[in-house]
Amino acid sequence: MAINYPQEQLLLLSEDDVLALLTPADVITLAEDTFYRVGTGEITVGEMGLMYVDPEHKNNFHSMPAILRHRAYAGVKWIDTYAAPLPGYPFSHGNLVALSDTRTGSPVAIVGATNITNMRTAGGHGVVQARHLANPEPEVLTVFGCGAQARAGIRGFLEGFPSLKQLRLFSRSRGPMEEVRRQYDGRVETVLCAAPEEALAGSNLVLMASGAQQALFPAELLRPGTTVIGIEGFRDLDPRLGKTADKWYLGYRVPDAHILHSPKLNPGHLLTESDVFGDMTELLTGKCPGREREDEIIVSTHMGMGAHDVNCAATVYERAREQGLGQTFRLA
Repeated sequence: MAINYPQEQLLLLSEDDVLALLTPADVITLAEDTFYRVGTGEITVGEMGLMYVDPEHKNNFHSMPAILRHRAYAGVKWIDTYAAPLPGYPFSHGNLVALSDTRTGSPVAIVGATNITNMRTAGGHGVVQARHLANPEPEVLTVFGCGAQARAGIRGFLEGFPSLKQLRLFSRSRGPMEEVRRQYDGRVETVLCAAPEEALAGSNLVLMASGAQQALFPAELLRPGTTVIGIEGFRDLDPRLGKTADKWYLGYRVPDAHILHSPKLNPGHLLTESDVFGDMTELLTGKCPGREREDEIIVSTHMGMGAHDVNCAATVYERAREQGLGQTFRLA
């Protein structure tokens, strides 16, 4: 006897749909929710799958799964990172989240995730890390880099820290820094810096979003009370900070463990598990303290996990259903 399954429908949501339905404030809230619920066990973070497409290991695809038990969704982020892209192609693009309903097992959406990636990284979990680790009401934010991640980070930090009065920018190219200054003219003072030392002057909150492949300044340049947020591990940070800072936090120990094992992110394997003070899932669930003294130097590194993207995609999907956005694809 044939079984008649319910007709299944996928909602296809574009990058424009994501921008229309997700705000910088949303991704901050969702990033904090993700850290907290990973800590309580309500979100399960699956093991990342990594596949290289070339023998030199420059270009890869990876999958990043998660189950949101509190929202009844499972999903996987599918992302490419090409260190040697063809001319005209970016480092990473065309990212997707596939979303399923855990109650039925049915797929429900495919969501464009390049904008989610940009928004939820420096401007999402980076802001959450800073909120819980920085000294309160910072007035100056130093940003290394002016690419898509850095610009999304600036939007998120200005949303998350209304006290900010000045941006201090350092980038290899002056043009992008000029664009940022024009974008925020009249909202916040923007200082274009010619050297890392100048960018760090007078600042105790630092966002590393440069894409650089080497440390941009020595650990000794940081003054007491500074919080550094790194979205690329120690690729553009002095790895000695993991030892010399008063505290080093990860975002979540399980996916961030590869920072310790990677020769690029932890040159010479200088850092070990014993150098890690805690992670954000532990901090938000009360298992470890955050900042305890005004003069502490704190560094927090987190390169992301698919749970952030799946949580954002679930919100985009629910809002799209409410507002009638997206295109429906019917499965047989």
